[in-house]
Amino acid sequence: MDKFQGQEAAVVVYSMTSTSAEDAPRGVSFLSGLHRLNAAVSRATALAVIVMSEQLLDAAVRTPEQLRRVNALCRLIEMAAVLR
Repeated sequence: MDKFQGQEAAVVVYSMTSTSAEDAPRGVSFLSGLHRLNAAVSRATALAVIVMSEQLLDAAVRTPEQLRRVNALCRLIEMAAVLR
């Protein structure tokens, strides 16, 4: 995704490949990075697909920044459900 930033595409697929935050090699902060999430959603001109485990939403957060990141991901999922 990092190399794609700044470009648009009809469809963008953003895969969060860890089953849970505890399994993420770089932690929940990396997986739920707001810049990556924003790039994935805003660069799609027709469809943005986020593939992830629901367990990532149950991440144990330790800092306000981690809370903001997980909250942004939860909010995005809530909004997607409303748009269906």
